[in-house]
Amino acid sequence: MNVRSRVIYSLSATLLLAGCGAVMERRVTNIDRKWPAGAIRHIEVREIDGAINIEAGSGDEITMNATVRSRRKPKDGVENLGYFTTELNGDTLTIGRRNEHQGFFLFRIGNDTRVDYELHVPPSVALDLRTVNGRIATSGVDGEMRAVTVNGRVNIETPGSSEVEAHTVNGRIEAHFEKSFQGATLKTVNGNVTAVLPLSASFSGDFSQVNGDIEAAFPLNIHSHPGSRRVSGEVNGGRYELRITTVNGDIKIDTSKSAVPPVPPAVPAQPTPPAPPIT
Repeated sequence: MNVRSRVIYSLSATLLLAGCGAVMERRVTNIDRKWPAGAIRHIEVREIDGAINIEAGSGDEITMNATVRSRRKPKDGVENLGYFTTELNGDTLTIGRRNEHQGFFLFRIGNDTRVDYELHVPPSVALDLRTVNGRIATSGVDGEMRAVTVNGRVNIETPGSSEVEAHTVNGRIEAHFEKSFQGATLKTVNGNVTAVLPLSASFSGDFSQVNGDIEAAFPLNIHSHPGSRRVSGEVNGGRYELRITTVNGDIKIDTSKSAVPPVPPAVPAQPTPPAPPIT
């Protein structure tokens, strides 16, 4: 190899590294959207890299704030600046994007965009939430719920009037049913699972794990399964199913501890004033 060839190759490598450095920079963009909630009964969020946070809000509208961190430039005049799509089909609102890959010269950069969603929705709406790298959290939503992630935890707080399903691979699951319980399936591989239910909950529990412990605050009638780390039992008649599965983690079934209002102190009786004299 002559000197001129080495100089050309060296210059090409320098330009390549400089280009990679420029690509690595990410800009932050916030996108706000609103929809009237009258005809929307289902919300689906599909994401690759990003967290999903849902809170119960007004029943009149659905609001969304998306924080986008991307190496791509926003596309002016395109919906959501071209970072993700939103589609209203019948009574279902779908938000998010599908798997994407970007290549740069010989380097595989992968997905260069992260989108974190925060939505305020009517309490009765049904949710179908899916992401790959990111956590999922809901608060106050009472509709049917399905939350699926791969690398991230799942936190659910719900009044408990509908069925709940939560799945993750690397992350813990916490589900709080505040007022009632209508059934739940909670599954993870690497992480603890905690389910907090009201004392009046009627459920049939099926709990399975490999490396970990099982702790229950309810008086369970335990049925063991020889040859497996699986136990089952019924509480208050066993009306609804509670299925919990983990491989490397603990399982805990706890009771919601509602605060008891203090009893006001007794008011001492006042003495009766003497009757006025008769003249």
